[in-house]
Amino acid sequence: MEKEIIKDQEGNPVSVVLDYREWVLIETYLNHQNINFNVLQNPLDWYVLTESMNSILNELIAYAGRERFLELRKKNPKLKRIENLKEFSEEIRKINRNSDNFRDVGRMRNIIDTYAPLLEEINNGKQVY
Repeated sequence: MEKEIIKDQEGNPVSVVLDYREWVLIETYLNHQNINFNVLQNPLDWYVLTESMNSILNELIAYAGRERFLELRKKNPKLKRIENLKEFSEEIRKINRNSDNFRDVGRMRNIIDTYAPLLEEINNGKQVY
């Protein structure tokens, strides 16, 4: 529960108590956005998923950049690998830039389930792309 001060139609301050779901529903209504809450168990799930997905995607973008840099520094760089890393980076950036991906819990979970294993492989020393 959170206490908020809002203004009524005449502009007078009014104290109201909102829980997380009510607040988000009001925000989405005011912004005409749709957020899918039907699979949330905990109101903080959306934040956890958002931060997790953002972290995974940013780590993958950084990995692709580092690997391209290292490959370009080689005496005989593999051009196909450089191109694959560039395409992979653009794929991840496109996902990260699409704000609709951050509004739907199912979509976020799907993205995490898809890309988290790649990040785990990278962290275990495996070369991806």
